[in-house]
Amino acid sequence: MSVQTAKERVQYTYDDYLNFPDDIRCEIINGEIYDMTPSPITRHQITTGRIFHVIMSYLENAGHSCQVFIAPLDVVLDLDNVVQPDVFIVCDVEKIKEYIFGAPDVTFEVASPSTMLKDRREKMELYERFGVKEYFLVDPEAEFVEKYMLRAGRYNGRVGIYAGDDTFQIDTIGLEITTKELFSF
Repeated sequence: MSVQTAKERVQYTYDDYLNFPDDIRCEIINGEIYDMTPSPITRHQITTGRIFHVIMSYLENAGHSCQVFIAPLDVVLDLDNVVQPDVFIVCDVEKIKEYIFGAPDVTFEVASPSTMLKDRREKMELYERFGVKEYFLVDPEAEFVEKYMLRAGRYNGRVGIYAGDDTFQIDTIGLEITTKELFSF
């Protein structure tokens, strides 16, 4: 994909996304392409895997009907917004098709230096707008988790920031996690 000037700006849609070459890894947010390359570093992947494992184990043991997914898997919020959250939970089975169609209930974005700003700005605004109930930003380098909850349609500030022996809860599924579980490499 080439960089375009404001005058040449193209509004991309899900249909365009489906026709991109297989070697292009990107998301579309508000009709704009956001490149996802290079691939995440190992610390990012280990943290993402641990989050997925903790949630998956809990859901299976509890016999919970919600499902947890891990990137890469497309979440189609609408025709102008297609993202791949690192880890996300969907409780409405009607949204689960070949891809996810509609907002997840919970998303985790594991930040890296190249994605931190996008995760804090574009993605947070997007998840808020589409009604993602709980949004977690995870920093694998500094080893902390930030939690945001939708209240009256808004993320009105951070609910908490958790590190070390702190525990946080995923309210949607009733799971409590000790933060250091996610970072013990």
